[in-house]
Amino acid sequence: MIKLKKLTDVAKDKSVEGRKSLVALLTDVFLEAKDTRGEQISLLFGDIVLKVLGQLEESARVNLAKRVCHEDDAPHELMVKLGKDEFTVAEPVLQNSPVLTPSDLAEIAASGSADHLGAIAGRSNLNKAVTSVLVNRGDATVLTKVTENMGAEIADASFQNLVERARTNESIQEALIDRPDLPDDAGRALLPMLTEELSKKVNSLGADNKLTKLIAENADTEAAAKTRKLEEAREQTKALIEKVVSGDTNIDEAVTLFARADRTAELGMVLAKVSELHPAAVSQLLFSKSDKPLIILCKANGVSDEAYKDILTMRARRIPIGGLELNNAIQRYAKMTEDGARRSLETLKESGEAFGLKLAKSPAEPEDGAPKKNIAFAVSR
Repeated sequence: MIKLKKLTDVAKDKSVEGRKSLVALLTDVFLEAKDTRGEQISLLFGDIVLKVLGQLEESARVNLAKRVCHEDDAPHELMVKLGKDEFTVAEPVLQNSPVLTPSDLAEIAASGSADHLGAIAGRSNLNKAVTSVLVNRGDATVLTKVTENMGAEIADASFQNLVERARTNESIQEALIDRPDLPDDAGRALLPMLTEELSKKVNSLGADNKLTKLIAENADTEAAAKTRKLEEAREQTKALIEKVVSGDTNIDEAVTLFARADRTAELGMVLAKVSELHPAAVSQLLFSKSDKPLIILCKANGVSDEAYKDILTMRARRIPIGGLELNNAIQRYAKMTEDGARRSLETLKESGEAFGLKLAKSPAEPEDGAPKKNIAFAVSR
């Protein structure tokens, strides 16, 4: 009764101090009636305070916000008003008030200062609509805070925005690597931009971490892709060599392709196939000290002067060949005739030894039930 009489007296005081005292007394009544107050009391309290709120000093509004920010049935309109106020007033309300709805928070975030956004970003529960506004408008501090908040739901599109902003901000990167709800696409985009230190941290987080799983999956995918690529290259090489052997493709096409790509094994295979020699022995000829057997082998199979230059260039990458020696090798090849080379090749096969080389026999798969031998060049020692 004494407090009600005092309220009546204070309400008559129109000064700033009088309004401050009135709000303080009304707040006392509101809080003390916690267990008995109903919706009408809350509405009445809110209605009166809202009418004089604009006349209160900032310190009085701060005190009011701190006193009512935790109340479940605080007047909704009043809490929204306080949440939009100066940050010193709004902070406790934005951080704590259970009265503010997601729509209220999204509206305040849409026009509030970076400090307002930061206060909202730390709330224990935030839905995707609110976090979307925070991510779209927030600075790096806000983005880090909302990402670190495991009670904040983040939409896939917002995760993509966070990853893009993380490109130049390590604190956002670090916050993202701990998110169990990080979408796979966002995680894959994040991995290449992580600092070396954060990459090490990810590797130490264990198999349950989202990024750790993605790293393992990426490794498996890359390994599978490399395997497929190697298999495709192997099949393409096999098909090209078969076309050369059958005469459907000019040998120069294969020689130029393999020599320029430094694919010595494949080059040895194609020369061996067309000569019916062992690939391993032919591969040795590609880099033997003497080029005479190689000249015979290539010329006998119709390798052009231009294609042979590619072979010489490949040889020069592996063994020291001076400019003069290279020119001499080109001239020696040009002087050799195909007929002469074919005769020399047959002689080599029949005699078993020439030009410091000996012919070695290699086992081949049986044909028509009979064992078959292949003759191959091998460097003599």
